[in-house]
Amino acid sequence: MKNLTIFSKHFWPENFKINDIAFKLRERITVYVFTSEPNYNNFNYKHKKKEVIYKGVKIRYFNTFKKTKDNFINIFLDYFSYIFNLTLRINFFLKEKSDITLTFATSPIFQAIPAIYFSKLKNIPSIIWVQDLWPEVLEDTGYVKNKLILKLINRLVNIIYNSSDFILVQSDSFKKHLLKNYNLKNKVLTLHQPSEFKFQKFDKKKKKIFYITYAGNFGKAQNFDTIINAFKSEKLNKQVKLILIGSGKKFEYIKNEIKLNNLKDKIILKNYVNKKKLLQIYKLSSAFFLSLNDGKSLNKTIPGKFQTYLAFGKPIIVNSNSDLNKFIIKNMLGFASKNKDLKKLISDINKVSILSENKKKKIYLSSKKVYEENFNINDISNKLIKILEKVQSRYAKETIL
Repeated sequence: MKNLTIFSKHFWPENFKINDIAFKLRERITVYVFTSEPNYNNFNYKHKKKEVIYKGVKIRYFNTFKKTKDNFINIFLDYFSYIFNLTLRINFFLKEKSDITLTFATSPIFQAIPAIYFSKLKNIPSIIWVQDLWPEVLEDTGYVKNKLILKLINRLVNIIYNSSDFILVQSDSFKKHLLKNYNLKNKVLTLHQPSEFKFQKFDKKKKKIFYITYAGNFGKAQNFDTIINAFKSEKLNKQVKLILIGSGKKFEYIKNEIKLNNLKDKIILKNYVNKKKLLQIYKLSSAFFLSLNDGKSLNKTIPGKFQTYLAFGKPIIVNSNSDLNKFIIKNMLGFASKNKDLKKLISDINKVSILSENKKKKIYLSSKKVYEENFNINDISNKLIKILEKVQSRYAKETIL
């Protein structure tokens, strides 16, 4: 295998895990990327070229509907236009060298359609790397509640899964779900996303203020009410402050909650910052926060930010009903409370804020072990190369037969 074509709705200059993976794979094979013009969180794209080469990766941008608001109609038109336009125009790129395709399937799963279509035309295998479970994530976030529509979407998802040659998933829970609900024997494998940062040195600096940081999306999948209520409580350690970085549908809501409850001295809210600035904030932080609402898909999800947090070896505080709670407790990475359990969350924050140096060191060493075993980009890229080669070899044998 010499040539890989990656299909991803989001790619550089947007900051997604698939960027680092593609750049790492480029050290060994030729990588092409088909993606949409950057528009995530209303990203301001400065390049005018439809085709660029960055870090050795050839990137082709396709036009989409330019959403100006994070409402359902704008989001739908953005994704639909990407899928429709790419499927239509992919016919003009059949001469591109490609041995196999890989779809980095963030929501919606339907973005795998152009890749599958391209693979069928080229007579090459296609792999989907599933990041969200559909239609479960739609039900969890409340976007779709009609059972008939959910059933119809599930049938379309089934067709997409069975039209692909191999499926990668981001957690073992995802794998169990797919094997249980779809006829996908011998074609599903767990492959975690890597961390975007190298594992950091142990932070010995003593800080006057204990900062807990969350960086990511402010959407329906996350529960911020409980953490805001925690900072409203008189029982919380007064030396603790919360940094929230990102954007999304709940940004204005959180902003208003901070203002209404006079929490400006306790909670710092920022829009997305660049990777360099984010690194500085992570180093300044004493702990990290993760939150997920309850749901069929969300309870099986490992958020991509978890791997990022892990790279800094600092305590992680999670408030959810997901498998991540058990994982954090089992591997001694921090503290976990059930979704909406305010009392336990306050207790966890207070415990983290007074951890001894010895306990911090234990969490650091545990984090390093988990990072090296599961989220090291070198190991993950090596595994991915082997998977790609194996799928291509199996496809070639089946085609001959």
